[in-house]
Amino acid sequence: MPASTRFSPHCLKLVAATLFATLALAPATAVAQVSSDCEKGGDLFKARVSWIQKIQALPRKHADPNAACSLFNGLAGANAKVLAWAKTNKDWCSIEDNQIAGLEAESTNVSAIRGKACAAAAQFSKLKNEAERAAKNRRDDAFSVDMHSDPLAPPVKIPPSAL
Repeated sequence: MPASTRFSPHCLKLVAATLFATLALAPATAVAQVSSDCEKGGDLFKARVSWIQKIQALPRKHADPNAACSLFNGLAGANAKVLAWAKTNKDWCSIEDNQIAGLEAESTNVSAIRGKACAAAAQFSKLKNEAERAAKNRRDDAFSVDMHSDPLAPPVKIPPSAL
């Protein structure tokens, strides 16, 4: 090498130290970035679990179909967020393909249940409205007596000859 292109030992030490620091700190900065992205996923999973707990708290019998529909809509939204996050951060957060497949299958199942719950809620609302209209019409009928406060209960008719 010509003398003009030689580096002093001090300069070589400085370059080596800089290179070492850059290589040594690169994984640390990558881990810091990964952990914040992965922490966001943890928060999404916690929100999803919260929806599941609310659904599990519904009574087994006589549950409000509108509430069930609303809760399953929330769970479906939370599942969509978790699935999108998992696909985006698959490599950074070491998410395996079978975990993503499991999330997709669960999302499909939740969507099917949500559809049934919301269909039941719509049917319930329709029947309730019809029963309330029928109850109102019965009140206008002079020969019927409503023995129940429940609008879905059948009316008790008293024949005119009994009066």
